Amino acid sequence: MSTPLPVVVVSDRQALPPTPGLRILLDHEFLGGTTELARGTPVVNLCADRGYLSNAWYVSLLAEARGGWPLPEPALLEQDRDRRALDRALREEGLDVLDVAEVGTRLRQMALAGTPRGEGPPVVDDPDFPAPRAPKPEERLSFRVLAGRPWPEEGPGLAPKLPRLARKIFAAWPLPLCEVELVRDGGRWRIVDLRPLSLADIDDAQRYVLLQALTHLPVKAPAAAEGMPSLAVLWDGADASCASTAETMDKLAKVAQKRGLRVERIGTEDLDRLGEHDALFIRILTGVDQPAWRFANRAEALGMPVIDHPTAIVRCGNKVYLHELLTRAKIATPKSVVFGREASWETLTAALGTPVIVKVPDGSFSTAVFKVVDEADFLARVPPLLERSPLLVAQQYLPTTFDWRVGVLDSKVLYTAKYHMVPGHWQIRALKGSSVRFGRVEAVPRDKAPAAVKRLAIAASELIGDGFFGVDIKETEHGPVIIEVNDNPNLDVGYEDAADGDLVYEELVRWFQRRLRTDLPKPTAPRPRPARREQAMEHLRRPIGRRPPEQTRPYKAWEVTGLELEYPVVDRDLNVVPLVEEALAALAGRPCSDVELGRVGYSNEIVDHVLEVKNAVPHRSLPQAEEDLVEGVRRLALVLDNRWRARLLPGGMHPWFRPEKSRLWRRSNRKIYETYARLFDVRSHGWANVQAVHVNLPFGSPEEATAMMNAARLLVPYLPAMAASSPLVEGELTGAVDNRVTWLLGHQARLPESMARLVPEPLEKFADYRRDILGPMYAAIDRLPDAQALRHEFLNARGAVFKASRESMEVRILDVQECVAMDVALAWFTRRALRDLARSLDELRPATQQALEEDLLVVARDGSRARVWAPHLPLERYRDEHGRVEARHVLAWHLERIDTRVPADEQRYVDLCGATIQNGSLSERLRAWLLPVADQEEAFTERARRTWIELADCLLENRPWAGPRT
Repeated sequence: MSTPLPVVVVSDRQALPPTPGLRILLDHEFLGGTTELARGTPVVNLCADRGYLSNAWYVSLLAEARGGWPLPEPALLEQDRDRRALDRALREEGLDVLDVAEVGTRLRQMALAGTPRGEGPPVVDDPDFPAPRAPKPEERLSFRVLAGRPWPEEGPGLAPKLPRLARKIFAAWPLPLCEVELVRDGGRWRIVDLRPLSLADIDDAQRYVLLQALTHLPVKAPAAAEGMPSLAVLWDGADASCASTAETMDKLAKVAQKRGLRVERIGTEDLDRLGEHDALFIRILTGVDQPAWRFANRAEALGMPVIDHPTAIVRCGNKVYLHELLTRAKIATPKSVVFGREASWETLTAALGTPVIVKVPDGSFSTAVFKVVDEADFLARVPPLLERSPLLVAQQYLPTTFDWRVGVLDSKVLYTAKYHMVPGHWQIRALKGSSVRFGRVEAVPRDKAPAAVKRLAIAASELIGDGFFGVDIKETEHGPVIIEVNDNPNLDVGYEDAADGDLVYEELVRWFQRRLRTDLPKPTAPRPRPARREQAMEHLRRPIGRRPPEQTRPYKAWEVTGLELEYPVVDRDLNVVPLVEEALAALAGRPCSDVELGRVGYSNEIVDHVLEVKNAVPHRSLPQAEEDLVEGVRRLALVLDNRWRARLLPGGMHPWFRPEKSRLWRRSNRKIYETYARLFDVRSHGWANVQAVHVNLPFGSPEEATAMMNAARLLVPYLPAMAASSPLVEGELTGAVDNRVTWLLGHQARLPESMARLVPEPLEKFADYRRDILGPMYAAIDRLPDAQALRHEFLNARGAVFKASRESMEVRILDVQECVAMDVALAWFTRRALRDLARSLDELRPATQQALEEDLLVVARDGSRARVWAPHLPLERYRDEHGRVEARHVLAWHLERIDTRVPADEQRYVDLCGATIQNGSLSERLRAWLLPVADQEEAFTERARRTWIELADCLLENRPWAGPRT
């Protein structure tokens, strides 16, 4: 069937010349109702008048009604002047936009600083330390997009990227003609404006480029049925190393459509769109240094079925690894040797004979495989290869007229074929100059291929995984032997599929469907498309509650409470995924590091898988603070689930995360985070794997602030006895109940002045804090090279710190709990106990710093049953012969004193705290639940996994964990 010609609609017959491959019509001809359109036919609307109810508007409207693909679509015509919609669309396509709000902010900053405005939107040199200024002429660029093609095709610093940029702009905002303005801002080009153009705005040369682009517009595929899962195929028709042809991709799409799976091809520039799909099939060159690697890892992070899986890419991508793997599994291979610089021609030939096949570990497509025939050839060829890789693989030469290629999918044979050698050559591929020749491919029905060959292929592929592999095998007089196991194997119409036909594609489709669980009942609500998803996002972006009027005076001591809760983002298997930047951008509608939705805020942390949910304004009512935070958590959870099938995980530490895999936050405050990374081991527990509750309290007058900090040093050591929620580290039960605090005790040990073993020191007066606490800390920073970025109060890592910028004290010793209600209950206890202590300091006995620090250590280890000194408290009836008392008695003493005159709406917090003191912290109860199976690896892993899934559910439901009691 022939492809329908694109239809171009104009207002003036003379506007465009007749062009082969296009149907050019006048607007009244198209609107007359006689134009027939095949479904998906492009209808390019170049009418002069674009206003509402104009001919242009009706052309797009009727083109859509007739089953065509209008460019622009009616909705786009209506949004022509909606800058926010434009910015969102461009960002959805992964493009960098300098929006109107940001420009306005910068203009105000320039006005206040007296900086000349100049021409063009303000730019900054360093995003982390923005000082806006007028752009230089070379920092501004304008070009036109003509149906996805750039004009001119070159620009300063952008020549290689303009075509790709133009395609992405056209995909995001499909206007046939537009002009785009960019500025060089913070070291990168950013879009600042996009203006529609008409035919009258372009010259003859541009008309020619436009017509060429229009003749190559694709026919838009009919929309898939609602709820049909989507398989993204990463493919590039211009890449000679693609593992499948366009015809093959069409065949796969046709078979998949019949079986209820939609296939859409994506390119290497579409990483940001991957989350719109349900599964990924990679058909371009793989390797850890290739674009496909990013797609495979992103798909894994999103919990998507993927071929090829990152593990398969790593295992198949290195021949040294494959040699070790196959040898250990006693899989038959030719005689092989892994060697380095110490090897000689004599030693290799003694083991393998001559000639010798030498392979570079990470080569592909036979391009790094050489036949070495003698010592002179060895000396000429091997040393340069050893410069590229310290290890090479040498293999026995086994001449055959063909190799078996067995396609294996999920431990089953998918197809079998004979790859014949190029005539006159020893390989299936021969390169001579710039020309490449391939040997003949002879498909063999899989039930006719030798059983021993198929068994060997399956055994080898099972060492790699359950994906799609191409196993190369030679038949010898001693039986078949494995040459290689390849990820991303070729599959082409008329070649590998020639014997078994559509069965090959049907089984590929079934592989994805099984992992997508398409056999389950379909959801009652259809899967949202991008436009519908954006409408849903508008709802999620609405303010949470009404912000109170701006406070015109400082808060009094204890008047309000502010909470900050930290959570890692995880996939459905609870593995950490770096999605914070994307999640914040989705909530804000633009890339950012902070989002405020009414009374709730969100912000990043030092690593890009952890974010903070917080009260944007402090609350007088803790129940109201809880209500706002619960709504904030649920909205964020909806975004994560709908877009990436991800979720938030509660608890003070991720139970099995290995922090060396973490990545620093890069979007903002980069200098600060990079300085931390240079001075400390930030890819460690205590840094990349800690989640705390921060309780912020206004400190009032200097006298009140001093009393507040002195009270904090008496309470901080004992709070982990009820707040510990981190019993596991890297999947193992340790000797500590509060592993987060245990790791924090050493995380800034290089600067002991910033820690004080976490227990705050006593103060005589408020001014002593700057002199005795911040002064030595800043002096220590000054002694370190290039560390000034950390010369701020945030460097103080004690369990309670003053934040002069907020006029508050922040208590940082609490682990995040399983739900917001428990976090707020602990905040309620902390605030009331501190206030009681601050009023009673004169009545309490002295407590040495050493005793308090010892108490924190033992509480972090043993929890509520820890035996502590608590020398300042009158607990004689509970003390043992050594003078120690259990930490739970310390907490009970505080609860008894503050459990008076509690408002009715806060009584629930009294009950929650009382139950925790009686039954033990969340961490203690989790330990009790896991200990019985601690020596049974599989049972322990499964119980831990199910338990933390339940904890994640507790967070969404705002429900305390009803686990076993200690």
